[in-house]
Amino acid sequence: MDAIFTSLLLLTLIHLLLYSSSALESLLPGSPLSVERSLDLLYSPDRTFTCGFYNISPNASTFSIWFSNSSEKTVVWSANPLHPVYTWESKFELKSDGGMLLKDYNGQVVWTNNVSSSNAEQVQAKLLNTGNLIVKSKGDTILWESFAFPTDTLLPTQNITARIKLISTNRLLAPGRFSFHFDDQYLLSLFYDEKDLSLIYWPDPTQNIWEKHRKPFNSTANGAVDSQGHFLGSDDANFTAADLGPRIMRRLTLDYDGNLRLYSLNDSSGTWSVTWMAFPQLCNVRGVCGINGICVYRPAPTCVCAPGYQFSDPSDWSKGCSPKFNITREQKVRLLRLPNTDFFGNDIRAYLHASLHDCKKICLNDSNCVGFAYWQGKGECYPKTALLSGVSLIGSSTGTMYIKLPQELKVSDHQVPRSQPFDQKYVKYCTTVDKYFVPDFLDKLKSGQNESKYWYFYGFLSAIFVVEVLFIIFGSLILQREDKQLREIAESWIADFIDTRLNTRFNNLQARVMMELAVSCLEEDRARRPTMESVVEMLVSVDEAG
Repeated sequence: MDAIFTSLLLLTLIHLLLYSSSALESLLPGSPLSVERSLDLLYSPDRTFTCGFYNISPNASTFSIWFSNSSEKTVVWSANPLHPVYTWESKFELKSDGGMLLKDYNGQVVWTNNVSSSNAEQVQAKLLNTGNLIVKSKGDTILWESFAFPTDTLLPTQNITARIKLISTNRLLAPGRFSFHFDDQYLLSLFYDEKDLSLIYWPDPTQNIWEKHRKPFNSTANGAVDSQGHFLGSDDANFTAADLGPRIMRRLTLDYDGNLRLYSLNDSSGTWSVTWMAFPQLCNVRGVCGINGICVYRPAPTCVCAPGYQFSDPSDWSKGCSPKFNITREQKVRLLRLPNTDFFGNDIRAYLHASLHDCKKICLNDSNCVGFAYWQGKGECYPKTALLSGVSLIGSSTGTMYIKLPQELKVSDHQVPRSQPFDQKYVKYCTTVDKYFVPDFLDKLKSGQNESKYWYFYGFLSAIFVVEVLFIIFGSLILQREDKQLREIAESWIADFIDTRLNTRFNNLQARVMMELAVSCLEEDRARRPTMESVVEMLVSVDEAG
């Protein structure tokens, strides 16, 4: 028995020694990491982050940093997101001059950090508890850091500066079409980038600088999420996680669909919750469906093509749609009416006092005009050279789009895209009373599926009822409070209105979001109050935090 016990103890010690030797906290010159060795990994001291080869397929890997405890090993940085290496004989090495090299199976250098310091001594690479991969030399002199070269994600304390840009990541190994960086006025902005075109879609480009509550031309140009979950930029851009507080792992990610989201990690389940996002209504993201595409709610956001067009790539909706026709100068054309639809930008010019008849005539007589937007009652006419960032508006709207099509091209009424209002009949998609799922619009963009499943926040009607009750009970009190005061008393309010029979078995984050919705319903400016659709979008955007 003693011999068996001794053998087991010896095997355990050997296993621990092998693990500790492979669990690297620093990388030294002459000791490359190999893709074949699954334990060739670099860890942060607290094991929050892991760095090494990350398999994106059985035969392809990136050299990445990821959250160790997330269920899907969520990647926050990659050296080579668009140029994966083979999963055999690929290596990552540190040189004595501070240079880093990622080599493919054939020895080809796929990525380098472009560092070559003649004065470097005692060089080593370390992964910090912040998720920052650094190369340092004697005296803790930092020669290079991954925080200065983000991909699509910012981590807490990681600064975004005038020289830094987040670019959305395409899982199909192609550059994303969205970016997050400072514009020429030093305002943090979201951009839709398509070939030679770059359009700002956040903050709202239709607002002036004061309506945006931003401060331009501050050349210090920086911004970061702090350890509490609050983002503040030098231009006064600011937002706060719904679960504001310490000791929560977070990430700010520019997702493939163009929406900027702040996520919080549930340590016990390894899943992520959306605790803030730039666009509660996803169809407001410019270019999300590509050129000639229209974003509609059915009731989940989905992409369709304008009548007469077809998907350029059915597996990737963001690539937009191509015409099924070719209009010549001699060909007869007509204008197809798309009610409650608009396309952003690409206006030939604005006609502010035009009749619908005049607007049609202007477009029909201009070979560069592919359609026009007309705002009934205002007499505003906007002929366009391209159909970009299409959106089908929910509810009543005076905006109508007319697109130019060949006379012989027949379009039935059911082919005209229309968003569906949220209706009680969709409550049938509810599951249990305390579970819901966020719609995976990102995957739908790339799936090419025509139908999207959309699981609603539990008790949709009950949730709206709670918002209304909050409006009545706390309305007068909320109007007298500043934002800081609201945050300070939010916890006590939640405790007051939650049914005591739940015995604390409720989601604090969801309760706080509903309270914030009640506050937004009290905006003096009616245009700034949330629509019923945006209320639903916000409710489904916050994943269950335990």
